[in-house]
Amino acid sequence: MRTINLWFGHASSLFLLFLLLSTRYVEANHGPGAGGAATTIPAITLKSGTFSFGLRTEFTEFESISLSKLLDKAVKGGSFEAIDRTFLYTADIGYGVTDDLTIGLTTGWFEAINLRESELEDDEIEIFRANPDGLTDLWLSGKYRFLRGPQGHYAILAGIKFPTGVDDRKNNAGEKLEAVEQPGSGSYDFSTGFAYSRWFTKDWTMDTSIQYILRTEGARDFKVGDRIDWSVATAYQIIPRNRYPNFAPVGEINTRYLFRDEQNGRDEQNSGGTTVFLSPGVRIGITPRCGVGTSVLFPVFRNFLGEQQEPDFKVVIGVNYSF
Repeated sequence: MRTINLWFGHASSLFLLFLLLSTRYVEANHGPGAGGAATTIPAITLKSGTFSFGLRTEFTEFESISLSKLLDKAVKGGSFEAIDRTFLYTADIGYGVTDDLTIGLTTGWFEAINLRESELEDDEIEIFRANPDGLTDLWLSGKYRFLRGPQGHYAILAGIKFPTGVDDRKNNAGEKLEAVEQPGSGSYDFSTGFAYSRWFTKDWTMDTSIQYILRTEGARDFKVGDRIDWSVATAYQIIPRNRYPNFAPVGEINTRYLFRDEQNGRDEQNSGGTTVFLSPGVRIGITPRCGVGTSVLFPVFRNFLGEQQEPDFKVVIGVNYSF
């Protein structure tokens, strides 16, 4: 068990990049301020005095919305938003305060391609366009492992988001975009949760986590909906951990529920809903201190509230170094 714990002291830095300190996932709402952690959060923590630094890229492709479909949805619902794809580049740093307490900071850069909004006013439809990009909000995250033993590791999670990101991007008519379309939401948000990890064998591991994100009102009296994430992941080490490079396929099921957004205290009808993702991936240990990982998220169940554009798939790639 001591050997396994020592290895995870290094390898957990990769998990922190790929699973813990990630910024927001983009789905029906288009901006990074709309999301939370993207994948399963393990209960494993960094060793005391250990730093980790990670870089991550998230690419999301959305369903194709033609001009005729965009106009039709505006006629039916009064307005509709669509986007081609988004990119989210993040950097994070983590630190092991003790063997059981890890803290970290995460921020990033968001890019949206071909954002379009159709609005019906006085029996006329107008289409507005934008390509919002800029710095995202800053997350301060913490994880405390309160129990570990033969039956696994248990940890509590907490975080706070500071409104440091850009929230003043405008469309081609000079109007400010909504908070869910901005790189930053303009709000202080809070997260709490629970994580559990265990080894079934020396090569087969399992992680599961549940997290709640509480939103507050941000820019332009807009409140992004609260969010609940539940995920479970399993990995099997094909090449032994004490050999480099090593290799492990990873499989995940991610379930998330978004509450409705609010504008001036009133619910936005075309927001919120439940999505379930099946997420195969791979984790590679290059050296004892450096690792990379990638995952593809496919939606297998979607129940959106109102008229919303759906994501087709998402690709996540990350690299991490511990020191």
